[in-house]
Amino acid sequence: MKLAIDGGQPEVAGKYPDNWMRVKKGLRLSRDLMEMLPFTVFGVTTITDGSGIVRKFEAGFRRLTGSGFALAMVNGTATLHSAYFAVGVGPGSEVIVPSYTWHATATPVLQCGATPVFCDVDPYTLTADPDDIERRITQRTKAISVVHVWGNPANMDRITEIATRYNIKVIEDCSHAHGAVYKGKAVGTWGAIGCYSLNSGKAVDGGEAGVAITNDPILFDRMLLLGHFGRIQNGQAARTFNVGDMSLGLKYRPHTFAMYLAHASLGRLHERNAHCEKSWRWLCEEIEGVRGLRPQATLPGAVRGGYMSHVLVYEGEGQGGPPREAFVEAVRAEGAPLSADRYSQINYTYGMLHQAPIFTSLDRRALGGCCYDPTRPWSENVVTVSLPVCERLSQQLVSFPRFDRASEKFVRSCGRALRKVTTTLVPQSQSSPSSWEVRPDFVRDQSLVNAPTPG
Repeated sequence: MKLAIDGGQPEVAGKYPDNWMRVKKGLRLSRDLMEMLPFTVFGVTTITDGSGIVRKFEAGFRRLTGSGFALAMVNGTATLHSAYFAVGVGPGSEVIVPSYTWHATATPVLQCGATPVFCDVDPYTLTADPDDIERRITQRTKAISVVHVWGNPANMDRITEIATRYNIKVIEDCSHAHGAVYKGKAVGTWGAIGCYSLNSGKAVDGGEAGVAITNDPILFDRMLLLGHFGRIQNGQAARTFNVGDMSLGLKYRPHTFAMYLAHASLGRLHERNAHCEKSWRWLCEEIEGVRGLRPQATLPGAVRGGYMSHVLVYEGEGQGGPPREAFVEAVRAEGAPLSADRYSQINYTYGMLHQAPIFTSLDRRALGGCCYDPTRPWSENVVTVSLPVCERLSQQLVSFPRFDRASEKFVRSCGRALRKVTTTLVPQSQSSPSSWEVRPDFVRDQSLVNAPTPG
């Protein structure tokens, strides 16, 4: 079969997303936001006390996750900073963070004057490797930050068992994982605090917002104290602090309009996740058994949610095929919107976080504030670690959009494009096991039947 890049017929017809789907989504959103118009007319654009739409959204998110408390914020990065602050991360502390994640998982650790310690990831799930987490625990370790990357739940029973044994707090970065569940519990409720981004493009989208959840009223009050002037006096869960209505000076409360957007989006989360689950299954079915290409694996008992991207591991170069860049180019020529993984490729040329200039070469002592640990020699603030799995994956990962508005025909044609290019360019040895046979204990898709539905 002749590849499109060599003049053959492209496998995929049409483009993603279709324009009519954009219009349909916009009309639905307009109806949902009619409630916002009176506030615009009368100039009520800020809610300082957590009432109104802020309270309504937080209640909906508590119902979604089954958590005791939810605190809406200006963005997901603010939720992570608040979480680290609340569990006591500060100078002299270390927080274990997977290297394969967006930098906002790790940079708030610096804002606390603490040290991020990067760990490797499991090569199949792409989430933090529990064994490597345990290897990196020291007397300074205050917290473990777990990322449910691309909406795929991490191995939370293993990680929480380790954390309990060492008396360490777990912070869950759920920025990609709205509606995801692990062994019957929503992600974000396994650890001390769960942090969600509501940034543009997330499954629950406020344009720019975030929300943190917890079952601990004291941790909730500490997050209020850090950044929620206006809610301190009457909004504490355990009345932990008697400081009047002052906070510590940060303003992490969300914009009112963002809460309207997020609340409208929350009501469609279950529908959106259900379609993404189908698209992931369609894609995986089309490439099953292809040597040199494997999807991100899902642990037994895990239900994905959020679906930021459909991520695959291209192993073809090591099996006689072309480099990743040439592979992506050939698939795109077929009409499929494949790209090199954005964390390993677009994390600004450095690969994974443990290789980033912010952590390895920038002298943060020369800056204002305290974005380093002053209790340690500077050499201990600089990351010098080798993470072989992350470093290999940074040259292998490729991804599709989440396909939340794509038809089955379109998604399957993208899968056929992957199969066509891979089987043409990567030798398909009959004597070698396919990538699907490496970890048979993993599953590739899960039903969302038992996933929680937002109230």
